[in-house]
Amino acid sequence: MNRRGALLAGLLGLWALARGAGAQPRSGPTAWIQLRHAAVQRALQGSHPAGSPQAQARDEQVARLLNGMIDVEELSRRSLDPHWEARTVAERGEYVALLRRLIDRSYRQNLQDTLGWAVTWEAETVADSGTEGTVRSVARSRTDPRAAPVRIEYRLRRSPGGAGVIWDLVTNGSSLVQTYHDSYTRIVRERGFEELLRRLRVRAQASN
Repeated sequence: MNRRGALLAGLLGLWALARGAGAQPRSGPTAWIQLRHAAVQRALQGSHPAGSPQAQARDEQVARLLNGMIDVEELSRRSLDPHWEARTVAERGEYVALLRRLIDRSYRQNLQDTLGWAVTWEAETVADSGTEGTVRSVARSRTDPRAAPVRIEYRLRRSPGGAGVIWDLVTNGSSLVQTYHDSYTRIVRERGFEELLRRLRVRAQASN
């Protein structure tokens, strides 16, 4: 699966998790995800014409919720390792901002495609330290029985402030962080970091 496919499939799961049926755990990583995606579900209730002020307000609210759930800075750092430390504060800031815009765009473009997906929870694990956890699930289309199920693994950690955040999505065995890393570090090695930023700017501009 390519970088875009991994991202889109993982974000399909984000909405599907908000709609997952069955008993909800009271604590742990799975409960953390379910509670926050319930907020996404509430934000997405109702139908608004594309481009309307109501639809724009909804998308902005969803983006804020996602920003509080996904640690884009950690994802960015890991995706650029070992080149991250050599970047200036300004360069890092732009890189993070561009990735955030691309993630948000991909989510918004696929909101409607996720409505027919149901989720089965498989397992969750928590590190002995209690600072990291993994949630595994399988998402299946409710409307297309021929659609292949999507296996989604959410890797979470506690931020320095104590809040939980998702720092990686693994979709059908493809890690979003690793996929970004393989592509972006190759561009940096062969063309330089400014070329990577240029390409990301072009992609982000296309989303406007």
